[in-house]
Amino acid sequence: MPTRVAPQDPLIERLRNATSVGALVRYLHDELNWPVDLDAIDDAFYDYEPEELGIRPEHQVAITSIKQLRPLTSGQPWGIFFVEFDKQRLPMVVLRRVLQGLSLRNREKDKGRQRWHAQDLLFISSFGPAKDREIALAHFTDGSAAGDLPTLRVLGWDGADTNLALADVANTLREHLRWPADGDTPAGQQRWRATWAAAFRLRYREAVTTAKDLALALAYLARAIRTRANEVLAIEGPSGPLTRLYDAFKANLMADLTHDRFADMYAQTVTYGLFAARVSRSSGALVADDAALMIPSTNPFLQELLQDFLAASGRARRSAGGKAKGKGTGIDFDELGVNAVVEQLRAAPMDAVLVSFNNARPGDDPVIHFYEDFLKAYDKAMRVERGVFYTPKPVVQFIVRSVHEVLQTEFGIEDGLASTVTWGEML
Repeated sequence: MPTRVAPQDPLIERLRNATSVGALVRYLHDELNWPVDLDAIDDAFYDYEPEELGIRPEHQVAITSIKQLRPLTSGQPWGIFFVEFDKQRLPMVVLRRVLQGLSLRNREKDKGRQRWHAQDLLFISSFGPAKDREIALAHFTDGSAAGDLPTLRVLGWDGADTNLALADVANTLREHLRWPADGDTPAGQQRWRATWAAAFRLRYREAVTTAKDLALALAYLARAIRTRANEVLAIEGPSGPLTRLYDAFKANLMADLTHDRFADMYAQTVTYGLFAARVSRSSGALVADDAALMIPSTNPFLQELLQDFLAASGRARRSAGGKAKGKGTGIDFDELGVNAVVEQLRAAPMDAVLVSFNNARPGDDPVIHFYEDFLKAYDKAMRVERGVFYTPKPVVQFIVRSVHEVLQTEFGIEDGLASTVTWGEML
């Protein structure tokens, strides 16, 4: 397992500044062991013209350059392309046109050019203003088996990202995109094909439409919060806001609480608490600072816990009356990835999500029963360990009815479950 990059690592600034093709290639060579000949970097690429790929003139204006990195090992089965765009945002339509021009489906158009399967293409794209370029490593997953178009998934960053966010990107790159030592063998190439594809988890500006989609998206973001919370606990001092909260929980609730278990508790509570708050707001309005106030009063424990956790990483804590309890002294929400959850929930069409949930589980409370799908995506082993499984309503009704009847017939409690008699009074 590669050594993890910490937020204070000097490598972070190098990644932040890797916004040109040359800087990116040097980063890939130095940090990820890509066997590029830096002494002949100008000869490391093939240049493509947009018209060579059948890209229409109206789409060509968005493209600054298309460069293929020459194969780095013999028999390399994948194609690696650097695509620069003159756009504020990653133009998905244009990138898809580039994909179409390089895919095997178009191999008959030009037998002098190599073509690839969609899932064997890696695009390294840059876009945005000259002084604030964004980088997106993009990969198209193969959807042909289901009759779907290839789905674009990205791993990206820009200079405005926090150190923790960049450390997360750097660690993902180290884990999944380090060039394999056996990359010149068929077996090694096959392993790396699966390894680097796993780095791309989120669709570009992903929007969800079903409860399952939302569970997957929130689980991914919660795992990122858990990782970042662990990193914050490792670097901040005893007076740090997250460390003080951890110490308070350990002293008063769980004497054997570890950093990782606390980070897990934090990630799940914040993510799921924000989900509960979003469900209660049909308008879609959601502000992390005030999210705890949106939790239904029927769940005071979640409300108070979320309030404590957000206060540790927010800007101000508010009372039930809406007044600030003091200026926040914690790290910014962006540092832990909380704002990413807020943005995901704001963008989610919650009406459609709840319709899909109700279709699958009619009559169930989504705030309660959505947790099973979320935990399954977040940590499947933990779901099994905690026994978080859906019990069909007829089974629940049978259990309740049986207990009610036993209390009446075997214990002589006339009102059954509705009785206010205590066991002390019974005995």
